[in-house]
Amino acid sequence: MKLSPEERKERIKEYNKRRYQNMTEEQKEELKEYTKRRYQNMTEEQKEELKEYNRRRYQNMTEEQKEERREYYRRRYQNMTEEQKEELKEYNRRRYQYMTEEQKEERRNQFKEYTKRRYQNMTEEQKEELKEYNRRRYQYMTEEQKNKTITSPKTNQ
Repeated sequence: MKLSPEERKERIKEYNKRRYQNMTEEQKEELKEYTKRRYQNMTEEQKEELKEYNRRRYQNMTEEQKEERREYYRRRYQNMTEEQKEELKEYNRRRYQYMTEEQKEERRNQFKEYTKRRYQNMTEEQKEELKEYNRRRYQYMTEEQKNKTITSPKTNQ
């Protein structure tokens, strides 16, 4: 019995999932370390190829797969301890700090596009809730925060 490519992928995915679930914490930690070392030893060209591969892979995902992925990351974040969340914030802050201006600008533009699409897809009720939330949030800001928001939105991140 020959499997179709989709079935083969699905079986491999299930196999890897079971394999990872059956690992001890020590084995999981070793795997993380191995992956980290492997990435550090890559050349810039290899890292770029990997990024490009992941970008294409994400683009080729169905909406259902993308939603599953988002849900996975949402649950993963919810299950983190406060310490882990802080580490993640620190990691992201450092990562952003070392970005070039071009990368930062690209990231801002992507975020603007995302926000625009998200707002367009909202129902009227959701839009009203968002307006109310922003109104309350603005109301509780200090004068300094209000001035910063009005004069220079997201320029010094």
